[in-house]
Amino acid sequence: MQAYQSVPCLYCGATWNPPGAQTCAKCHNPLAAAQPVYAAPFAAPQVVPATAANRGFYRTPVRTFLFALVASDAYLVWWAFQLLGFAQRERFPKSGSPWWVLFPFIDLVYISRAFKGIAEAEKSALGQTSLPLGAVNAGLILALVLGRVTGKVYGVTGFLLDVSIAIIIASVLFLVQRSANRFQAAAHPELGPSPTGMAGRYTWGEIVALIVGCILTLGLFSADLLPA
Repeated sequence: MQAYQSVPCLYCGATWNPPGAQTCAKCHNPLAAAQPVYAAPFAAPQVVPATAANRGFYRTPVRTFLFALVASDAYLVWWAFQLLGFAQRERFPKSGSPWWVLFPFIDLVYISRAFKGIAEAEKSALGQTSLPLGAVNAGLILALVLGRVTGKVYGVTGFLLDVSIAIIIASVLFLVQRSANRFQAAAHPELGPSPTGMAGRYTWGEIVALIVGCILTLGLFSADLLPA
């Protein structure tokens, strides 16, 4: 007798989804368009393509925007690390090690190259790109410069500036993530449909970055609004 085993969910790995299911019963993400397999109870585990196994940069743009908004500094560093790792895996021109995010100024060079690589890859796969390359580069640089220049501005003015910086950074990450997802969905169909909403695969790195970033953001807003 053979036991039914569905194709593993690309987001959480669940293998007990019923036949014909369109969404995963565990994480509620769309299932890949693949036929279920019937395997013996003790059959060898199914081999997952390398690109599907390593999907660290395939996450929802909405979640990226919200997490960057509330945890901008720490989340930006973590996300940029994932970005450069993705650029290396896809072999974008002049991509560099993810560890370049730890070096000021040099990190912007490699991040900008990754942005350009995503735009060109999306255009190559789909005929056009949805990424406004000049706007995202200018937005990221503007946010970082404002953060440095207005670091000692407090009160309501400082609070509004900090909120504006967070919105700019979150918007940049949203646009880049959306473009990267469009490219990955076209170039790697084994990854399944582009993830949407807040559901999907969470990593410990993302959770830690979110927690640390929220703490830093609360401290920053407290310094702005609380009396000295």
